[in-house]
Amino acid sequence: MLKPSTRAAVFTSVGAAGLLLLTACGGAGGNDDADKGGKDEVASLNTPAAKGGSASASADPDAGRPQIRLDSTQDDVNRMWDGWTACLKEHGVDKTYKRHPDAPGVKACDGKLPLDPPELDPAKNPDFDDDTRAMVKCMNEHHIKSVVTDRGWGLVDGASLNAPNYDQIMVACQVKAFGDHN
Repeated sequence: MLKPSTRAAVFTSVGAAGLLLLTACGGAGGNDDADKGGKDEVASLNTPAAKGGSASASADPDAGRPQIRLDSTQDDVNRMWDGWTACLKEHGVDKTYKRHPDAPGVKACDGKLPLDPPELDPAKNPDFDDDTRAMVKCMNEHHIKSVVTDRGWGLVDGASLNAPNYDQIMVACQVKAFGDHN
């Protein structure tokens, strides 16, 4: 049996760990998907700053932001964007955030703004042009009429969005075209 002082130390440690877990997993709350009962939500932990530096001065400004992956489904992407828009709503920001990107409510939600896959950024992907052509080729092979544009690739017409299995084909082509660099 534990001595009273040892038992108190154990309970204090367990209680502190529980509080840390609750604090780390607690979200901003109040999202538009409340009817889902919190299903499919993901908690994240922030990494402390390196010794001798502050978190804001030494940390990557994109650290902790949701990262869209090449193989993310449209539902995954929508959930990430829903988290950001729910945060904007919580901070009283309406659809004018594009005209006022430095508004305090918008800045408060910067950490929830999803990041596009780095492979889709021409500045980060030296193979972007070749990958884009491979994407268009793959989409066309699946009878989804696509073209190379000045910003990457696009659909010839909006009707292609209604093609059977469009989302699955787009994700598969994106992974094949942009992700296969080994």
